[in-house]
Amino acid sequence: MSVSVGRGLLIAAGVVIVAAIAMAVVKMGGPGAQRQMRLDERRVQDLSRIVEELRSYFDAHKALPPDLTKLAAQPGLALSIRDPDTTAPYAYQPGQNGRFRLCARFATDTAQGATAMRDPTPWLGKGWRHPAGDHCYDLDASAAKP
Repeated sequence: MSVSVGRGLLIAAGVVIVAAIAMAVVKMGGPGAQRQMRLDERRVQDLSRIVEELRSYFDAHKALPPDLTKLAAQPGLALSIRDPDTTAPYAYQPGQNGRFRLCARFATDTAQGATAMRDPTPWLGKGWRHPAGDHCYDLDASAAKP
């Protein structure tokens, strides 16, 4: 009788462990979803760094560079201006008076509610939230940092 009770407990423990693992995968996503989230975090880091360098460039030159290649070509600057997965360049459109548009293609949707992603530039207001797919941010390099 004790052998069947022990065996039953072992089976029950196995079922609980498998269920917990399945729930974790559903909640967090599988390895593919985790990879996509990490790539989007890298895109946000790249865009954030580009914004900071555009602000510095604008402060120094009182104008924006015509393209990101010119920005990245500054001496001593190591700046990623390409998507970490596709290697396509991030889209950049300079405007008037320090305004510009910066775009990327995201794999995940963080537009709804809070995200686990740390916001590297809280001065953006809504931060770097984005839907899945192509998304652009309209920014201003002349705006004072908080």
